[in-house]
Amino acid sequence: MVAKNYGRFGIPIDGQWSLKDLYKLPRAFEQVYFALDAILPSFDEEAEDRVSRAFRAFPWQGGYSAVNFYNQLKYATPRNEQPRIASIQYASPGWIELTLYLSNALALCFVVNRVSGSIERCNRAYNAIITDLMRRKLLKVELERAEVGLARDEVQLIREYAEQMAEILSLSSAEDIHIRTRNPLISLKILLSIYRRVKILADYQIKGKADFSRKPDE
Repeated sequence: MVAKNYGRFGIPIDGQWSLKDLYKLPRAFEQVYFALDAILPSFDEEAEDRVSRAFRAFPWQGGYSAVNFYNQLKYATPRNEQPRIASIQYASPGWIELTLYLSNALALCFVVNRVSGSIERCNRAYNAIITDLMRRKLLKVELERAEVGLARDEVQLIREYAEQMAEILSLSSAEDIHIRTRNPLISLKILLSIYRRVKILADYQIKGKADFSRKPDE
């Protein structure tokens, strides 16, 4: 496991920004940061228990589950270890400087760069999965059915889709998430949710409004 070194990390920004941008990018960054950190098991038993509860606490039948999920991941992280703004400069170019765990920032940047570099392929895969889940009426399936009532071929398909999304997000596999959720459909919905937030960051990079291509120590 990569050592967690705490320090400052600057995100170069450019172009025309609105107040909405100042909310949208930091929020997506924070959510992806906490999600990627939470996927790997923690050596802190108390933190591990709080994080594991977040993966099993919500039915994932609507948007409120995602909001609560990311909030719980945030609350599972001690306040003094959460990303904080160190400085902001809005110029051409400018920056948003954060204090955070640099290893987590490096992992996030790697994912964003991978997605932004193959955004059309990633979007096609995501859209195909969403379309098929909608056709099968699995996006709104109740948690009880997801746990005991899915057909064997549905479970296998869901696991395959989860592996596709894990690959897009540069994860070794979806197994770490399956262990936490104990439910492959919930795992898939979480992976799809993380991708939507990574895509927000990738879109900022593609449009030249933010740069995640530099390593934290540069």
